[in-house]
Amino acid sequence: MSAISTKIKNQNNSILDAVSSVYKQSEHAGLNQELIKSLDKELKIVSKYLKCSKEEAFIFSNFITMNLFGDVIDMIEVFRFFKITPFDIVPYMPALNELIEKKLVIKKRVRRRSDDAMRRYQYTIPSEIIDALMNQKPLPKRKQENLVDQFEVIGKMYDVIADCIDDSLEPEEMQAELEEIHKTNRDFPLIDHLFKMDITETDRVIFLFVIWKSMNGAIYVDIDDPINSIFSSASRKVKYLQGIYSRDNRLIKQEWVEYSQGRFYNDMELSITDKTSELLKTHGINILKPKAKNNTIKPETIAGKELFYENEEKAQISKVQNMMQVETYGELMKRLSNKGLPQNMNILLFGAPGTGKTETVLQLAKISGREIMKVDISQSKSMWFGESEKLVKKIFSDYAQLKKDCALEPILFFNEADAILATRKDNTKGNVAQTENAIQNILLEELENFNGIFIATTNLAENLDKAFDRRFLFKIKFQKPNPAARASIWMSKLEKLNESDALQLAERFDLTGGQIDNIIRKVEIENLINDETITLEKLAEFCEQEIILQSRSGSRIGFGNAA
Repeated sequence: MSAISTKIKNQNNSILDAVSSVYKQSEHAGLNQELIKSLDKELKIVSKYLKCSKEEAFIFSNFITMNLFGDVIDMIEVFRFFKITPFDIVPYMPALNELIEKKLVIKKRVRRRSDDAMRRYQYTIPSEIIDALMNQKPLPKRKQENLVDQFEVIGKMYDVIADCIDDSLEPEEMQAELEEIHKTNRDFPLIDHLFKMDITETDRVIFLFVIWKSMNGAIYVDIDDPINSIFSSASRKVKYLQGIYSRDNRLIKQEWVEYSQGRFYNDMELSITDKTSELLKTHGINILKPKAKNNTIKPETIAGKELFYENEEKAQISKVQNMMQVETYGELMKRLSNKGLPQNMNILLFGAPGTGKTETVLQLAKISGREIMKVDISQSKSMWFGESEKLVKKIFSDYAQLKKDCALEPILFFNEADAILATRKDNTKGNVAQTENAIQNILLEELENFNGIFIATTNLAENLDKAFDRRFLFKIKFQKPNPAARASIWMSKLEKLNESDALQLAERFDLTGGQIDNIIRKVEIENLINDETITLEKLAEFCEQEIILQSRSGSRIGFGNAA
């Protein structure tokens, strides 16, 4: 062993002996200057090693030994160890605070219902300090942080906020450290901008927290932890949250962030807006907001299909089709904007199943060259209260993002939206009723300010909640096709079916277009498997099978051959 190593080892052995001696002589000895003077020899060794005062060395020696007996130290243990009252520790608090400032002691807050100044904290010694002493190594030097870019600065600020969340810093101490980081790094334009914004100190902490999480890939950032750490008072916390709910909060009002409520009332998630994304981008920080992941259908993938309507619905569908043409739609939105009216086309298609509502949406999209963002409401419902509401909000934010990626305004299509368009339920009838009512409230709010093309289909329009009535510009009822329309549908599906046989089928069986499609599929299966010509009698058999759950009357009739 070298002379230098031996010297360090001997020095550390002396320090361990000194620390141990201080602890043994301090137990139940009170806390006074006479005790500290009697330990002068030991405290000189410890203070030299730590580069601190003798009072600091005295407190450190006792704290590190107590720490080795347990995980943390609180003031109750300190009072019992020295056999003192809380008043006796007051003169030594500056020395303890110096140790904390030098990172030789870590202070953590303890959340209690009735905190006081003495019992609010617990203390530990950093593991690297303990390791240095126990392994006979010199005390590790504090590293001077040189933050080389804005990424490191924001990261450091996040670490300070995390220390507050972890109860290692008081909110006031956190704010002071953030200000200090800003002062030494204001040469970075983004950092200076963040501290000159017209927002409160609390807003800035939340904004920095959301920015860092977003830089690390988060889309929605739960702010429950920083909120709970900043506000020890429940009333102040609620007041701050109310400002976000009501959009009076400056971050919300100035459109730096947007929020969505989580599954519980006090659970809130924030995400950065396009405005914040652009600000960060100008300073070299790119945050890619994901494109909508909903089921999107491109117009070129939709197969063309001839549809048959009753006269009244045909006229309305034709009007909608004309309005969706590029020039007409653009002119309409311009006129609505000039008159201060909502710039949207909200359309409700309702009627019996199989009458062509969904197919109509597809054909409107194909003809107008617009993408469809299709949402099956049944798949968006969740039994967790609050989760479904969040999903509905996300649907509309995803649509807004999709609009930016499309050359033409896309169609937001709510398929089979019966559950959220129906008359509201009694909230006392359980969580499901509460969830569906909450979804309706959000949908009403979103449709009120919606910009784009929204189409919903439902089979139960008679149960439509009255609040939705004025939200729909067009409400088009799909009737079951009359015999003449059914005959046309039959002939369009089976080219070799003559007009007379098609009319007989149409008059005999009151089928929708969707039901006729089912029969055509059975025809194709029969042709493939048995390779035989399908007779009209066989078609009638398929029709009987299709309406087996419906009431039937009349007897079989004979038909000629059909292919």
